[in-house]
Amino acid sequence: MGAVLDLIRVLYEPAAVFERIREKPRFVAPVATVIAVSLLIGLLLRPFIEAALGPMLAQAAAARGGAPDAGKAALVQILGGAIVTPLFIALIGGLLWVAVSLFGVDARYRVLTSVAAYTSITYLLQLLAGFAVLSLRGVASITSPLDLQPAFGLDLLAPGTTGFVGGLLRSINVFSVWGAVLNGIGVMVTHRTSRATGYGAAALAFLVLVLLLSLLALLQPAPPS
Repeated sequence: MGAVLDLIRVLYEPAAVFERIREKPRFVAPVATVIAVSLLIGLLLRPFIEAALGPMLAQAAAARGGAPDAGKAALVQILGGAIVTPLFIALIGGLLWVAVSLFGVDARYRVLTSVAAYTSITYLLQLLAGFAVLSLRGVASITSPLDLQPAFGLDLLAPGTTGFVGGLLRSINVFSVWGAVLNGIGVMVTHRTSRATGYGAAALAFLVLVLLLSLLALLQPAPPS
């Protein structure tokens, strides 16, 4: 239970949480909790996801002669997001491991992946904030998948931007930066590094992650015209 509660504690006493991780890395409990909560939030978001996928599925039906079920497609998207969560956390742990190693520190992948697991709480906070914003706007305001991603960062400067630049702007937001800061503290505490090394390694990992997410944004289908 303490490992799960540390997901909340890491927001206000990160040093204490990361000190416990240094002594005993934990991955399964925090990741399972993140998956469970993200599934719950996803189910709450299901009407909005269905509304976002509707026009695209209708366009596909017109082209292929079939009409996919928006509800099933939304459920598949929700489950898919939960399934990739541990892989995404493992990726961040790997990026931290490489970044810390580049700073000449004897990096421990298991520990850094545990750090990434706990800092993923900021991802849940972003989902909750997104749900709150969408609830205020209403389902009727959703016309494309882009509408499912309320602006919380640089995308406020250029709303509606798509492609690589759009992905880049969306990736740099208050929640992702918060997570990067927590990763920096995690590196400092678990590997006994200086602030410069801790934050530097976290910033490097964050930069690579942002570039990867921006490239993936190129695969996102354009909203139907």
